[in-house]
Amino acid sequence: MELELSDIVRVVRLAVPSRDVDGPDAAPPQPRIGDVAAVVEALGDDLYLLEHATDDGRPLWVAEFHLTELELVARARE
Repeated sequence: MELELSDIVRVVRLAVPSRDVDGPDAAPPQPRIGDVAAVVEALGDDLYLLEHATDDGRPLWVAEFHLTELELVARARE
């Protein structure tokens, strides 16, 4: 399965317990299993850049994930 920009995915596995994470806060939270995020960039080799946000749209973290760590929740609308 290949993901597309703006697809919504759920983190179902963490290949590494901590990873490089960007966000608006000085110390953004680490991703957790169960977090739902949007695909913001396909990086190649089944790697994707995801953005996890609050219900009101405030970004919490941006991080890279391998496809095997993710489950598709909803396809992006065209």
